[in-house]
Amino acid sequence: MRQLAALLLTALIVLPIQASAASENLWDDARIIDGKDAFAGTIGGISIDLTNATTDASASSVISELPSIVEVYTATWCFNCIKTELALDEAIGDQDVTRIHYHRYLYETLDPFGSNSTDSRWVNAYGRGSVLSSETPVLDGMERAAPSKVFDGERMYTGISTRSNSLVTDYSTALALGSSHPFEQNSSFSLSADREGDSEVFSFAWSNMISSSIENWEVSGWLLFVEDIANFPDGSNGKGNYSHVLHEAVNIGSDQIGSILIDPPEPWDGDDMSVILVVDWTTRSLNSGNSLPAPALSTLLCVLAALVPRRNGDSEPVQ
Repeated sequence: MRQLAALLLTALIVLPIQASAASENLWDDARIIDGKDAFAGTIGGISIDLTNATTDASASSVISELPSIVEVYTATWCFNCIKTELALDEAIGDQDVTRIHYHRYLYETLDPFGSNSTDSRWVNAYGRGSVLSSETPVLDGMERAAPSKVFDGERMYTGISTRSNSLVTDYSTALALGSSHPFEQNSSFSLSADREGDSEVFSFAWSNMISSSIENWEVSGWLLFVEDIANFPDGSNGKGNYSHVLHEAVNIGSDQIGSILIDPPEPWDGDDMSVILVVDWTTRSLNSGNSLPAPALSTLLCVLAALVPRRNGDSEPVQ
């Protein structure tokens, strides 16, 4: 208890925390953006089911109620992926989280999932971060390292090594921090789908009311087609049922309002495809200084509490 009190006192003294200093200890930067005072991430996560019975559907949310987004890079042959995904399951619990699992596709012979578009999105968004964050010889230099986890497009963990006392604590910490996006909390996202024959017209909108302190910001929207469960008994890691499988990633550009006609990908099996709207954001300068806004005290307390060593019963040992 005394150790925790000391941690809290130290944290209050050093606020605000620079993002670069925090990331050195707790996580790796998921996106490597060139330029001074450049920050980036991903928000969104609203989704629509695209079952055979769906003719039209819609979803909307204000930004303050959007779920956290966790993007996972995995493969059907990856044994370590099972370990990290079980830890992620425990860290998420009953929290509102949108999960998107990318499967290795380029030059891949053992994994039937994924596509050129999914690997391209991962490499373009997180390839540089993956290369820099890889710590073991097996992962070193790889833009597509399985297993990898990215939280809100900002915080990356690769492999099975931990930054605290367990993978569960690492992932819980990343979830507790949430997104540092520059959008106003009452901004909104909406997505609708209307069937036209074998195609779907997807209409989207987001109101990106940016704080007046932000300059040189950019956004790019994506429609991500995800199958809830895909069965592949030949996967050499023995998992069998693979969840949240991303089949296609479609860039819809920077327009805040628009529509696009798409032939959705067929699910691997079953009738459980959905489409998810996410928006990548980038800011390249802040009028108010060189650091990201300090985390709220409640968030800081959650993070520090998560880092306190747990007693016996924690599911993951220190690697």
